[in-house]
Amino acid sequence: MREGEMLFILCTEVIIMMMGIGIVGPILPHYARLFGVSITMIGLLITVFGVARIVMDIPAGRMTEHLGRRPILISGPIVLGMGSLACGLAGSYWQLLIFRFVQGIGSAMYTTAAMVMLADISTQESRGRMMSFYQGSILLGAGLGPTLGGFVAELWGIRAPFFVFAVMAVVAALWAYARLPETRPPLASKAINGDEGELQKRPRLGPLLRDRDFLLVSFVTFGIFFTRTGTHNQLIPLLGADRLGLSISKIGVALTLIAVTQIVALLLAGAMAGRLERKKLITPGCLLLGLGLAVAAKSFGYSLFIVSCIVMGFGIGLAGPILSAYVADILPKEEYGIGMGLYRAVSDIGFVTGPVLLGRLADLRGFTFPILFNAALISLAALTFFFWAKEPTLRRRDERCDEEQEALVQVSETSHERY
Repeated sequence: MREGEMLFILCTEVIIMMMGIGIVGPILPHYARLFGVSITMIGLLITVFGVARIVMDIPAGRMTEHLGRRPILISGPIVLGMGSLACGLAGSYWQLLIFRFVQGIGSAMYTTAAMVMLADISTQESRGRMMSFYQGSILLGAGLGPTLGGFVAELWGIRAPFFVFAVMAVVAALWAYARLPETRPPLASKAINGDEGELQKRPRLGPLLRDRDFLLVSFVTFGIFFTRTGTHNQLIPLLGADRLGLSISKIGVALTLIAVTQIVALLLAGAMAGRLERKKLITPGCLLLGLGLAVAAKSFGYSLFIVSCIVMGFGIGLAGPILSAYVADILPKEEYGIGMGLYRAVSDIGFVTGPVLLGRLADLRGFTFPILFNAALISLAALTFFFWAKEPTLRRRDERCDEEQEALVQVSETSHERY
């Protein structure tokens, strides 16, 4: 199967999945209030989803190596769908909390396996373009989901979106079952089947945690996810309402602009990814994001607020898919599973901590300080990555030189022993 057809299948599945996840977004707080809980407890429903992803990301990566990519891309949506069905049938808040955790587990399984499969089927030249299309599909599905969820809740009741989500998850699983082939390299299969020589090459977390390039790119992605949930999804709407006195419709326009400019930047990044070095897209994108955050922190008028949203959307769209491409570039094929799992885990830590930390800072200091803090964090991550991380092409050249030097040393030692 050609890589273009594989990309189409993965993008279709992720659109279905993200529509399902987004479909419960508008009704989740209102649904939770049926159980008579506080706003803090409602927020916990969002946090526990992210915590479950953190817990499951690395095991999901290992599962792709042991079981293959295809089984996880089928079972992940099924777990997510079962969790959604149970959420719709929940009789208490604590049941709802547990089933949201189950949803997070299914989400981690699917997301990690999809990233691993994308790394499998792409080359360094096509990887940036393919990651851009995939990220664009995520945004498309996430954008359509909330609108569909609102209509479903109005027509069939507040529990109905969970049941629709369950059906969509099953559709995604069936789509993967019918269309997706297995892409796990033969090397991984040999290691799992017990080949002693290959078993020694099985991936471990230790080397990844000592890999400077991997840690630096993970730090940048942590900052991106920290920004998405902490500032974009939480502080920007609150700033618009409380400081600027904007209506919900005007705030919605601002958030839509972030999404639209992000999609435009994704397409641009995909077109340039094959010609430019990774760092020449990642660093400017993150610095633009930091600039947009700084402008948002100092905005006291709607026009400047809109400008900040456009700049933020363009920056995050320019850097986002290329970060994933960089990770796939620096990982050996036999480490795709564990590497992507760890990378997703670090990202999801940003997903969880962003709203909590920035929300607390906003309570203590107002909106300006936490958003400027966020701008400084993402700018620091970008500059640290730019000055200290290696380009994948340079990294591979250095690795080849080291291998050749080791081979020469071994030849020299062998010759010395003979004489």
